[in-house]
Amino acid sequence: MPITHFALGRVAIASFAVVATVGTSAASHAFAQNVVQASPSYDQVTLPLVTGWYDGRPALYISTETSDRQVAAMTHITYSPKLANAIAGNAVDDIYMITNFHQGNVIPLAPAPEGPGNQRHQYTPLWQLNLVTWKQGSHPHLLRSEAAILAEVAQGHATVQKTNIVINCPIIYTPQGGLFPGAKLQR
Repeated sequence: MPITHFALGRVAIASFAVVATVGTSAASHAFAQNVVQASPSYDQVTLPLVTGWYDGRPALYISTETSDRQVAAMTHITYSPKLANAIAGNAVDDIYMITNFHQGNVIPLAPAPEGPGNQRHQYTPLWQLNLVTWKQGSHPHLLRSEAAILAEVAQGHATVQKTNIVINCPIIYTPQGGLFPGAKLQR
């Protein structure tokens, strides 16, 4: 199934950012290079936040790299084909993207608490993309957890297609796990 749209990086809550702003245009890239060269002690950068869902509540994360060239182009993140090797190494978890209903992606696990004290040792920021599609005749609605997705699949309302696409999406904030240490949310 060809991917015609993608939620990573473009479903971000527009009112949030992590610290400063560096866009994706050539001009902003050149600006960022000049700033880093002129000030090696520069210690803040803004990355676009993506809003998804974890265990029924909003989750904020960043998307930085993907193993798929098409996804990289659509989301303006770095193409890194070697990320796909993480699947064989069992270093990924599932991320669910709903293909025919506009909503944030769903993750099944997040660190708690954020940072070096994380007790969820099975958490990984490497996600294997799963495409969730509502079946014709079903009544699409917001899905906020992996359990909700699997329930809709079990009831025959949706399908899940696992891809070989890996995306690096570190979690920055969940209500359950808190905010990544040192991060600041700004409106």
